[in-house]
Amino acid sequence: MSVYSVVSPAQINAFFSHYPLGRVLGFSGITDGIDNTNYWVSTSEGEFVLTVFESISASDLPHFMDLLGHLAAQGLPCPYPLPDRQAQHLRLLNHKHAAVFRRCPGRAVLKPGMTHCRQIGWHLARLHQHTQDYGFPIARNHDLPGYLHLFAKIAGQLAAADLAVIHEELAFQAANSHAGLPTGLIHADPFRDNVLFVGDKLSGLLDFYSAGKGVLLLDLAIAAADWCHDDGIVNGAKLAALLAGYETLRPLHTLERRLWPTLLRAAALRFWLSRLVHQLHPRSGAITQNKDPGVFRQLLCQYRQAHRYS
Repeated sequence: MSVYSVVSPAQINAFFSHYPLGRVLGFSGITDGIDNTNYWVSTSEGEFVLTVFESISASDLPHFMDLLGHLAAQGLPCPYPLPDRQAQHLRLLNHKHAAVFRRCPGRAVLKPGMTHCRQIGWHLARLHQHTQDYGFPIARNHDLPGYLHLFAKIAGQLAAADLAVIHEELAFQAANSHAGLPTGLIHADPFRDNVLFVGDKLSGLLDFYSAGKGVLLLDLAIAAADWCHDDGIVNGAKLAALLAGYETLRPLHTLERRLWPTLLRAAALRFWLSRLVHQLHPRSGAITQNKDPGVFRQLLCQYRQAHRYS
C-alpha cells in the first residue's frame, strides 16, 4: 500500500457522507505496500480503511469486490467492501474508484517465528479449499510468460552478472514445466505486510488484488520467499513450519513435493523481477515505497545451490 492520490479533509468528509459510518474524526496515509492508495480513517463509528484503486480496471473491480465478499462469507479473516447508502461497494474519489473496508484487528509481523509461518500456511490452505470451485474470471500471468514480460521491461538496464543469473533461471523454468500441478485461485502476494496478527493468531489476510488462477503450490512458495528467511538467509525450520501448517488441511501431492524446489526458485525469480521493475521504473506519489530487490536475488541463489545438491 502507498499514497499516490492525495485527498483533502473535505473530500474525505464528502466521500464518507455517503456511508452510514458516522462522522469522520481523522485520517492518515498508509505507507506499506506498492499498488493502491490507502488511508486509515477514524469515525465516530469505528476504524476503517479507504482504498483508492490506481491501476485495476473499472470492469475488473466488481469481481474483486465479489471475491472479498465470498471469502468473508466463508469465514476467512479478510476485509470486505462496505456498502454505501445506495448499497454500492464502489464510488468515485478524485475520478478514481474507491471502496471502504472495516479495519482488521492486529498488525503485521516483521520478524515471524515458527507459529506465524505455520499459521500463514494453514490459512493459505483454507483459502485454496474455499475457492476451489469459485469462478474468478480475471486472468493473471503467474507463470513463465509473466516472468518474461517483466524481464523485457528491464533487461537493458541490468548488470551482466544479474543478466546471467536471470537467463539461466528462465531457461531452467522453461525446461521444468509446472503442468500437472493442482491449480485454483491463489492470493499471489501473501507477504508479511499483507497479513495481520493479534499475538500469534492470524487476524487479517489483506490485498487480494493480485489474485487469479494459478498453481496452488506457487502461493506457498511466494509466502516462503517472505516468511521463511532471516535477513535473506533461508531458514529451513520456518520452511518446514509453513509446509506443515498447509498440509494440516491440504496434503501435497507427490508431483508437488517433487517440484517444490522448482516453485521456490520461480517465486524468488518472480519477485526479484517485479521489485527490479518498481526500482528502475518508479511510480510518482506523495508517499511511495520501493522495496529492495536484492533479497530475492539472494534467496534465488540459495535455492539454486540447494537444489543443485538435493
